[in-house]
Amino acid sequence: MRLLNQTTRFSSSAGRWAWLVAAAIVLAALAAADGRIRSLVGNTALLVLGAWLVSLPLGTLAAILFARTDLGARRAAAALLGGILFVPLYLHAAAWEAGFGLQGWATLALGRGAWLEGFSAAAWIHGVASVPWVALIVGTGLRLVEPELEEQALLDGAPRDVLVRVTLPASLGAVGVAALWVAVTTASEIAVTDLFGVRTFAEEIYTQTAIGPQEVNGALVGPPGFLPTLLVTALAVLGGLVILLAITSAGRPQTLRGPFLYPLGRWGPVASGIVVLAVLLVVGIPAINLVSKAGIVVNQTAAGRVRTWSLEKCVLVVGGAPWRYRQEFGWTIMIGSLAATAAVLAGTILAWIARFEGIGRKLVWTLVAAGLAAPGPAIGLAVIWLLNRPGAPLLIFLYDQSILAPLAAQTIRALPPAVLVMWFAFQSIPRSVIDAALVDGAGSWGVLWRVALPWKRSATIAAWLLAAVVAIGDLSASILTVPPGVPLLPVRIFTLLHYGVEDQVAGICLALSAGFAASGWLVALALAAVVGRVGAGQAEGRSGAPR
Repeated sequence: MRLLNQTTRFSSSAGRWAWLVAAAIVLAALAAADGRIRSLVGNTALLVLGAWLVSLPLGTLAAILFARTDLGARRAAAALLGGILFVPLYLHAAAWEAGFGLQGWATLALGRGAWLEGFSAAAWIHGVASVPWVALIVGTGLRLVEPELEEQALLDGAPRDVLVRVTLPASLGAVGVAALWVAVTTASEIAVTDLFGVRTFAEEIYTQTAIGPQEVNGALVGPPGFLPTLLVTALAVLGGLVILLAITSAGRPQTLRGPFLYPLGRWGPVASGIVVLAVLLVVGIPAINLVSKAGIVVNQTAAGRVRTWSLEKCVLVVGGAPWRYRQEFGWTIMIGSLAATAAVLAGTILAWIARFEGIGRKLVWTLVAAGLAAPGPAIGLAVIWLLNRPGAPLLIFLYDQSILAPLAAQTIRALPPAVLVMWFAFQSIPRSVIDAALVDGAGSWGVLWRVALPWKRSATIAAWLLAAVVAIGDLSASILTVPPGVPLLPVRIFTLLHYGVEDQVAGICLALSAGFAASGWLVALALAAVVGRVGAGQAEGRSGAPR
């Protein structure tokens, strides 16, 4: 089925029903809430709006320039932005705090107060960190526009008119999906809001779980706040379902031709300026902030403190960070690797179930949406509720004396991307291969173990890499579940950031950012190979239950 028709149906049918259900959930939550909860919901909505104002215009413009124009070096710029897709938010916060926070190098050099603080800082960081995701989602939608539609329109009009009248309207569904993604990720995270003192719904769940509801006004984790918490979580899950609907229903144009590239002409310098601005905001300035902070040397002289910058110190601080935090690195990599393995094993089974029409597919996508969109603290709280059972000695022992709790939390966080990667991989298997295996007597599960998995070893590796990156970088779910004596690196860094971004902290943050960027590029290459084959498998028939 054609993408344009799918997009139209999505925006007019699924999208309309999603917004109606969302409105009903919001009204129910507000009706059941007190003033404190209404304030939290309002703060969350304002934070999402602030992130939209930064990410959507810049990310959409970048997507248009990268995907559908003849801009020079667009691939290199896209690679720079794409490399930080999986850099955790606490590292983004550290990078901007190192430059423009209360003790940032730029703040101290200019002798003025903090540039970034409070609500505006949280909205800015969420917005800038979301620019690559918006560019990726919208760019994908732009590439999937039917070439025939544009070619026919080009016969009757100029390229600029075709871009405005055909290409951009056909990709509006992708812009809506990007907006939902920004909303879900912004509302569900706690790293930035906690560092800058912004009270959102997710932040309040974390705070009340960490220090106890008796220490704050209005309990969310107990009976008084149970219903509003449940309703807001349901709203997040609904957003996740809409995102999944868009991802899994998008077809690939059955053509070997690439998308038409619109000539920029005299607008080339303006477009280059937009790209340079995007790269500077997302990659350049944060990296400069961390490098500057890691290399600062403070000398006491008769005239007072003199700050200089030393390349040698910067290299030593960054290079020595893995050894200095070797214990945290060891625990984090071990638990993250185990969580990724568990997520891929479970995700493979769930992705195979999702190939078949029926209630199983609906349950799988609901589960994936819950893991994708639920606030991290809510996931951590659910794990605590399941394991912290005074009446079950074995569970209590595992909860207190093992890594089961953070392992479970990270597995839940890593499960959605693992399911999606394996689902796309299974989609690329030609229907004829599956039918042949069924004729030979293999059942549905026999096809999975004997045909699908051996055929898709590369996809399994890609799913594991992506799951590992997500699990290792997780903070919001892990921080509530980590037992004493298990120092996870994200939790350690998050704690240190509350005392400011000093040189040693800047060094470990810079080393981690480089590691996540390298991992992101590796994952992108692996995923491109997996998703790029989907069209071949779909050419023989879209997914459904094998007959």
